[in-house]
Amino acid sequence: MRTHRYAVLALAVVVGLIGWAGPVLGQAFPSRAIEFVVPFGAGGGSDILARAIAKVIAEEKLLPVPLVVSNRAGGSGAVGWSYVLSKKGDPYFLTTVSGSYWTTPLLGLAPFKPTDFTPVAGIALDTFFFVVRAESTYRTLRDIVEVARKSPELITVGGSAAASDDRVSTALLERAAGIKFNYIVFGGSGPALTNLLGGHISTTWLNPGEGLEQIRAGKVRALAVTSTERLKAFPNVPTFKELGYDVVWEQYRGVAMAPAVPPDAVKVMSDAFQRMCRTQRWQKEYIEANLLVSICQGPEAWGKTIEAVSERYVRMFRELAIIK
Repeated sequence: MRTHRYAVLALAVVVGLIGWAGPVLGQAFPSRAIEFVVPFGAGGGSDILARAIAKVIAEEKLLPVPLVVSNRAGGSGAVGWSYVLSKKGDPYFLTTVSGSYWTTPLLGLAPFKPTDFTPVAGIALDTFFFVVRAESTYRTLRDIVEVARKSPELITVGGSAAASDDRVSTALLERAAGIKFNYIVFGGSGPALTNLLGGHISTTWLNPGEGLEQIRAGKVRALAVTSTERLKAFPNVPTFKELGYDVVWEQYRGVAMAPAVPPDAVKVMSDAFQRMCRTQRWQKEYIEANLLVSICQGPEAWGKTIEAVSERYVRMFRELAIIK
């Protein structure tokens, strides 16, 4: 009897423990807020992307928990991405993907490779305006090129990172025009714009979404755009190509998770992003509002894009003598 009693008691304890642990260990993902890391300052293209995603996913109720945006700027994106990298296996961390995701490690400025993360969704293709303050004496791109030829590095160009798409665009224009700028890093296009408006730099690069409000308010002027054709919303802004300079560049934007995240969690997030991409709210409030091209790629396709874009940056950086 005593042995039987102990056996029953032991079984009850085990069942009790299983019953206690079940809701924790077997809890469906996601069960708490997800940190959405932006590796740059507020106001830039990556920040705009993350906050638009968080807003639409919440409003469309595509996930049962919120995406909480956090800006972890520094080191041309290395600080934020390294933070997410350190969360290996933890599905509660997302990060934005943009140009510096490829270029920062390419220059040896970060302890990771683009393929170290878990691809989730390819979102959009972006382009760049080359802008000056409305009060600037540089009325056209030709004005800037002529001054830069006479006085190398006199023209200051504000940029987001030492390894970024705006750095590539700057190098492309320098090569095409045979000039040299003074490129200054501000840790994000938002801070670069602030310094432009304050009269501290000559010019900067802005994605259309970053510059729309300022351009329409008449505070900055776009001298040229890196797309292959003029943007419908800004028919008076010429392309670099039509002005005689071979400067064409597009920026991929997407989302990744920490390394080695459970496949089930990746599927949950991927499904949410795919549904988001197809909502009218997303297309109107983000894609159309920021003059982007939607690509809506899932994890497999986005992973292949990440590898292909890595090869493109290696090729371009070698051509521009940024790396050997």
